[in-house]
Amino acid sequence: MQPSTKSCPTEYIVTDEDASQYIRHCAVAALLLVAGYVLFIAEFISPLILFAIVAVTLPRWIINVHELFHIRNDKQINGVIRCLGMSPVPLSVLTLSYTEKRKIHLEHHRTPATESDPDSYHIRGNFFVVFMNALTAPEQSFIRFLVVNGFNLQLGLHLIIKLLLLGILVGLGGAKFFWFWLSLRIVYGVGDLVFFRLVHHQKGQYGTFEMKISNALSRWAERIFGATVIQATVNHDVHHLHSGIAVRYLAMARPYVMTFPQKPYPQGNENEQIYANQMN
Repeated sequence: MQPSTKSCPTEYIVTDEDASQYIRHCAVAALLLVAGYVLFIAEFISPLILFAIVAVTLPRWIINVHELFHIRNDKQINGVIRCLGMSPVPLSVLTLSYTEKRKIHLEHHRTPATESDPDSYHIRGNFFVVFMNALTAPEQSFIRFLVVNGFNLQLGLHLIIKLLLLGILVGLGGAKFFWFWLSLRIVYGVGDLVFFRLVHHQKGQYGTFEMKISNALSRWAERIFGATVIQATVNHDVHHLHSGIAVRYLAMARPYVMTFPQKPYPQGNENEQIYANQMN
C-alpha cells in the first residue's frame, strides 16, 4: 500500500511552477559558475574566491536537479539539463546524463541505504572508503550503470557534447582549468557525502534520517547555500516518505508525513502519474 496523501495538505504537493523554479535556479547556478571561471581566468579573483563561488553555487544546481528527478522525466526536461546531469560543468570524461542519474535515484528511493540500493557504495561501510567513493562518484556511477544497463546512443552523444565542452573550457583557461575542476570535485564530493552518507547513516544505523541542526545554523546555512539546498538536506527523511512534497514545505509537512507507514513513497511511472494528476 502507498502512504495516504489525505493527511498531507494538498498545497504542500509540488506543482508545475515549482518545477519551473527549479529549472530557473539551475540556469542561475550555471551562469554564476561560468562567470566565476571567466573572472578567474582574467585574474580578477583568486583561486580561493573561485572555490567560494563553486561552494555556494554547485550545490544549488545539484539539489534543484535532484528535485526535478521526481517531477520531470527526460522528455519533460530541457536539453541542457538532460545532457549535463548533476553538474553544469562536466566533472569527468565519464559522467552520466539526466536520464541515467534519474533512473539510479528512483531506484535509490525504492531501497534506500540497503545493499540493493545502487547508491550503497557511497552510503554503507567504512567512513574513509565512503568518502573516497563520494569523491569518485561520477566515474563509479558511470561504470556501475553500464555494467547493469549497457551503453546507448543517447548517452554516447551526450558524452561527446560534454567532452567538447570540457575542451572549450580547458582551451579558455589552460592550466587554470585544473583549479576550477578541483574546486568542483571537492565541493561535489563533500556534498555527496552529506546528502548520502550523513542522511542515511546515523548512530551506527542505516536508514533515512532527519539532519538536526540549530535554528541559527539553519538560517545562516540558507543564506549561504540557499533554502532549497538546506531544507532538502535536513528534511531528507520527509522527502523519502513523500517525494511529492515541494522542498519549501518539507518542514511544515513533517507532522503529517511522519504519520505515514515507514517506507519510501512509490517511485517511477506510478509516481509520475500521481504527480500529473495532482498538477492537473
